[in-house]
Amino acid sequence: MSGTSKKRWITWAVDFRADETGGMAILLGLFLVPLLFMGGLAVDYTRGLSVRYQLQAAADSAVLAARGTSDDAQSSVRSVANAFVKTNAEKLNGAKLKPAVVVQTDSGVRVELTAVLQTTISKAVGIDEFEIHAVAEAMRASSEIEIAMVLDNTGSMAGSMADLKTGAKDLVAAIFGSSTKSAKVKMAVVPYVGTVNIGNGAEQMSWMDKNADNSWHGHMVEGYSFGYELGCTYNSSGDGSSFDPGTGTHGWLDDGLTRFASVLGAALGISSAHAASAADVPSPYQFWPDCWIANPEKMNMFDTFAKIPNTTWKGCVMARTEWHDRDVSDEAPDQNEPDTLFVPWFWPDSLDQSAVDTSSPGTETVNDYLPDRLDLRNSMFPKFNEPWIGWGHYNWVKYNGTSATIDETGPDTLGPNKACPDPILPLTSVRSAIDSKIDSLSHWNGSGTNTAEGIAWGMRVLSPGAPFTEGSSNPATQKVMVVMTDGVNNIDPVGDETLISQMSTYGTLANGRIQPASFSGFKAYADARMEKACEIAKAQNIQIYTVAFNVTDEATLTLLRDCATRPPYAFSASTSSELVDAFRSIGTSLTELRLTK
Repeated sequence: MSGTSKKRWITWAVDFRADETGGMAILLGLFLVPLLFMGGLAVDYTRGLSVRYQLQAAADSAVLAARGTSDDAQSSVRSVANAFVKTNAEKLNGAKLKPAVVVQTDSGVRVELTAVLQTTISKAVGIDEFEIHAVAEAMRASSEIEIAMVLDNTGSMAGSMADLKTGAKDLVAAIFGSSTKSAKVKMAVVPYVGTVNIGNGAEQMSWMDKNADNSWHGHMVEGYSFGYELGCTYNSSGDGSSFDPGTGTHGWLDDGLTRFASVLGAALGISSAHAASAADVPSPYQFWPDCWIANPEKMNMFDTFAKIPNTTWKGCVMARTEWHDRDVSDEAPDQNEPDTLFVPWFWPDSLDQSAVDTSSPGTETVNDYLPDRLDLRNSMFPKFNEPWIGWGHYNWVKYNGTSATIDETGPDTLGPNKACPDPILPLTSVRSAIDSKIDSLSHWNGSGTNTAEGIAWGMRVLSPGAPFTEGSSNPATQKVMVVMTDGVNNIDPVGDETLISQMSTYGTLANGRIQPASFSGFKAYADARMEKACEIAKAQNIQIYTVAFNVTDEATLTLLRDCATRPPYAFSASTSSELVDAFRSIGTSLTELRLTK
């Protein structure tokens, strides 16, 4: 560059700088304001990014806690989000969290968190705060699930039914989310006491032994003696001494005997001198030589129900035979194999209260719904026309078309359906039907507790095969049973030595299937059947959760723990709130969510 050119360049540069003090200074001033604005925003934006990162982590944690009912979900989210904010307060740069927003979708849960961050430099340009948002959404696992809730509705639950309903409905809410119906979810409700009500529709009748061919059909009353001719004499122990059964000293003849037969007369040395004959006893009743009237050898409880005009079979059943574990298995009923069919629950009429008050004040009658009708003998058994003698429990002549005193509303009931609880709700995908069923549940007094029957029917509603067929046959479908009980397996006592106990699915202790015929014998038998029911259910890949409520018997607690599929699936609650929490925990366990965004 020549000297002249260099000089001109320097002169131009000096002139340019001189111009800055004028027009260029104004131009630079115009740029300075947005530069300062952008700088302030950059600082606060960097702070906001840090808050946004922490807020998203809080939303991700909160969404996985959003289970249960809508109110519970809101509470859970707020609790988790606030705890996260408190723990990470320094990283949030002083941002304040607004109330969490929880939206329960058909497939899962969405959580929206908003934090307000006060600005620093940006305040100089009129921006006092930023709102920072984070959204997290979780979707429930897509596999199908079927759940049977097996719920103890015995009388001891009287004060806890409200809490049971709350817990059960929380479980429903956790499974269904906001859905009213789901193609992937089905639930059933199986209430149980000493028996289970399977329903009494046409479908259920196809599973029943309508012809009384099952080995346990009528076993409590078939062939039982209920009267004899006054004046019959017999020799006791063959020593030649004579007794008149009419003197009232005959009761010992019934002790330990399950039915009378013709050989019994000979075995006891009953004299034929004053004997009646078979002609005196109309069919289908029987005459046992030499003096006894007995029920038919084959009795159909459906026929007996038909003879009581103001009631019908409600739907409760007896346990099937233990042979091949049919009592606790889901073997399909087959009309060609009577012992695979179910026998109707029929609680016989007990002694007249008036007779107890007059003749045996210390005896208890627990189900007096028909008069024993001593007068009927005069027309049906003309030879046996003296005052009625015998055990009124077994007198089937009184079921002759007379309306009975029936009360089936509960909790204290009267009639052949005594202590029969609410019917099973089979698997359904309609949430309102499940909630309504739970709301309608009540406790039922009488009969005792038989959790083995509850578990057996819980398995039967989950199985795809008969009797209930609503269960999926897809091996990928998750099958779950939730068993809740508040007591040990037991049968209720009764102050009548001819019965010893009230009814159960195995009959009474005096004439049922339990040996030894004692209360401890009943518990041991029912515990063993419960253990077998759990074993069979788990072998069918049914996951079992158990909830023991106010159970202090260690053997029962061990039984429930062993029944559960895994140790964490066994819950024990001693308060109402713990009972509700147990159901909520099960809901949490069953509603595993995965984060989607």
